[in-house]
Amino acid sequence: MARATDLLVIALIVFPSMVLATEYVVGDDEGWNSGVDYYAWLDGKTFYVGDVLVFNYNAGDHNVIVVDANGYDKCSASPNWGSYDSGNDVITLSSPGDNYYICQWHCDYTDQKLKVTVLQN
Repeated sequence: MARATDLLVIALIVFPSMVLATEYVVGDDEGWNSGVDYYAWLDGKTFYVGDVLVFNYNAGDHNVIVVDANGYDKCSASPNWGSYDSGNDVITLSSPGDNYYICQWHCDYTDQKLKVTVLQN
């Protein structure tokens, strides 16, 4: 029978991104809301493939739209690569590179947008 430490070593080798993944609540206690300084929130954080972003907000007040750099710069929700509106959206960072998120209703007015640079493990 395998010992617990053997199983842990196997898990670390086979599932490194799952085992080492960090969950980030976007905006911490303030959540995904207007008036939050997401540039400051990003300060000191490093994101890796497998990490998870959790967007908490009042459903109906905000949404999370996954956009490209142009959509981020222009606060444009179209075209997009996903739209979320549950109030508790969980997004796994699945590949390295820049990831862009906006609230289509508040991006222009309160700068409610987030650019996350993801590194390979």
